[in-house]
Amino acid sequence: MPSPFPGMDPYLEDPAEWPSLHLGLAITTMTYLQPELERRGYFASAGQRVWLSMPGEAILPDVTLLQPTRHPPQQENGTTAEVADTAVRIRRRRIEIQEPFLEIFDAAGRRVVSGIEFVSPSNKYGKAGRAQYRRKQRECRHAGVHLVEVDLIRRGPNICQVPSGVVRERGRSEYLVNVVRAPAREYEFYPIRTRQRLPRVAIPLRTGEPDIVLDLQAVLDAAYDDGAFHLRIDYTRPPTSLLADDDALWADQLLKDKGLR
Repeated sequence: MPSPFPGMDPYLEDPAEWPSLHLGLAITTMTYLQPELERRGYFASAGQRVWLSMPGEAILPDVTLLQPTRHPPQQENGTTAEVADTAVRIRRRRIEIQEPFLEIFDAAGRRVVSGIEFVSPSNKYGKAGRAQYRRKQRECRHAGVHLVEVDLIRRGPNICQVPSGVVRERGRSEYLVNVVRAPAREYEFYPIRTRQRLPRVAIPLRTGEPDIVLDLQAVLDAAYDDGAFHLRIDYTRPPTSLLADDDALWADQLLKDKGLR
């Protein structure tokens, strides 16, 4: 069953759903591109970044709330001493973050020519995740590797290698795909509205060769179906990341028309 939205489904931005979607997008993208890549002498391979993050940095629903600390009244010289208010206690423990990514290799030379990254909430909000992603951007620049950045998370600071002001000059957009060709001499990006179909994105290969095309909407639709998200999402409630007022009205009517509200 497909998502009720024509483009990115804002309900998939929920931190509880994102890790599963992230993995699905990476695997589905690899499956989608592989036949044409093989025909042209390339192959796609999935990798994974792993690091440890403290609760609150990862933007994931994975913390342990302990019983509140209660301080019994203390008697001193026959009078009751002041009692501290009840504090919230959360166990300090590191959370393992796993983020999949894709790399496209030249089959003959086994050299990476392009990377594809799906930006996660941890990349935009978390200190450790943002540092990891910035490192990946630097490594690609220094190695002369093209990088395609897919940001399907509306909230949070920009992490892609195109200034926010440059994107805003093209009008309002909520999502972004940014293509960084090596060496980067210009900005090349796809600004995307909430109500808009996701684009067919040009993925660069070796310099002088035609790009390969990734139909991002087809990939999202397949990942949505494979992840059975229609059984996991409650469309009667607003998304965790609230829409702008006009988009919220549009989404409400859309979901009503489809019998989901």
